[in-house]
Amino acid sequence: MDISIIIPAYNEESRIGNTLSAYAAVFAPKCNDRWELLVVLNGCNDGTEDVVLAAGRDCPAIRRIVFKEKLGKGGAILQGLSAATGDSVAFVDADNMVGPEETMKLLDALGTDDVAIGWRRPDLTLATERQPRIRRMVSLALPLWARLFLRLPFHDPQCGAKAMRKDASVAMLPLLQEQGWALDLAMLMAARDLGLSVAEVPVAWLHVAEGSKIQLRQASWEVFVATWRLKFKRRRPTEREPG
Repeated sequence: MDISIIIPAYNEESRIGNTLSAYAAVFAPKCNDRWELLVVLNGCNDGTEDVVLAAGRDCPAIRRIVFKEKLGKGGAILQGLSAATGDSVAFVDADNMVGPEETMKLLDALGTDDVAIGWRRPDLTLATERQPRIRRMVSLALPLWARLFLRLPFHDPQCGAKAMRKDASVAMLPLLQEQGWALDLAMLMAARDLGLSVAEVPVAWLHVAEGSKIQLRQASWEVFVATWRLKFKRRRPTEREPG
């Protein structure tokens, strides 16, 4: 298997169908049967599973992994990473904020780097209206806090689109404990601790507020608290792996 793409999904009945169609339209012609799209159903109690099953009938590369209990976004991604079989692995959000062509850019970056992360540059937004002020403030504050407190020198560490080589994923998984929104930061800390190279890739993006499960204040507080765990209590490799 060449490529695995993971989508964590919690009650995404209204949004995930278009996302799956978009990814199938781009990746199926390029990868034939050498790719898989794993949807990790994370305690869903709506019709998300039916939508995924219907998409899988049209595109056999689309498969579901079902968990009856709610794992958290990070927990669902970790389950997807454990199940992925591709030489290159990516994960993206169910809302198609970062589309398949942009995800392909992240996967292409793995030709030179171990990990690639999306950078939702403001000038590359596809939205016609500005985001609410509170969201803009948070999008500026969290990267700044991560840079100052965690020494993570990235513009957009919380972007929901990331890719990594399979061997990098295998090396990072034992170090990852975060089950919620802070998994992105935990991955970047693990990559740094392991000496892995990380590329930032500017991506076009479209914020979709309708149907979003993010409660901004709660998620921001969760991430802030998690930074203290990552700073002082994270798992570290017992032996540094080559980058």
